[in-house]
Amino acid sequence: MIDVVFVPEEKIRERVCVLIDVLRATSVIVTALANGAVSVEPVPTLKQALAKKDRDVLVCGERRSVKPKGFDLGNSPFEYLSDLVQGKKIVLSTTNGTRAIRRIECEILYAASFLNLSSIAHELKRYDSVTIVCSGQNGKIALEDVLCAGAIVALGGGTEKTDSALIAESVWRCSDSVFETLSRSQHGRELIEKGFLRDVEYCSRIDLYSVVPTFDGRSFILQTSERSLQA
Repeated sequence: MIDVVFVPEEKIRERVCVLIDVLRATSVIVTALANGAVSVEPVPTLKQALAKKDRDVLVCGERRSVKPKGFDLGNSPFEYLSDLVQGKKIVLSTTNGTRAIRRIECEILYAASFLNLSSIAHELKRYDSVTIVCSGQNGKIALEDVLCAGAIVALGGGTEKTDSALIAESVWRCSDSVFETLSRSQHGRELIEKGFLRDVEYCSRIDLYSVVPTFDGRSFILQTSERSLQA
């Protein structure tokens, strides 16, 4: 059974879950790990993030889409180049994605985006039951997250699907272009208005990396030493 949660309003207690925040937290997590970061630790507040600052730790994230005062990096995946993040631990605090994790209680948690779409879909075929959690935007459904969830559902093949999974899959199958759909989404429009058009384009790219970020209870890490080439 594959299920999709459009907005994590209550605690989600399942064995296997997938977190999606296409614009931009999970796209950043995928990019940072693919470019050599040791780990990405999601934290809910700016104060908690700044408290973890250290020589080998980069404090990163956003509020209202821009880098908070005192942070090393913002929430643009273009900031997570290998020469900056290689060998570093990332502490990440964002408005939606890192907060959504607090509502998930599971044994196995992955981070998904379009950037690692096929790798995640392939990994999920190991399990009989999966719940895909869309982070949403300020407590509301985010089109970009539903689109990505639908792509994962579609790639899952013949797995039994809940109604919400079927809805997400329909959104995916009706979309001609990931970039065009993301550009029309509310958050996509907001990012473009703030000068982050390149971020929206980047987050629309499919299978740029073959990494599967896995949550170890504290941080997202890679279970293998595989690193994809930098974009």
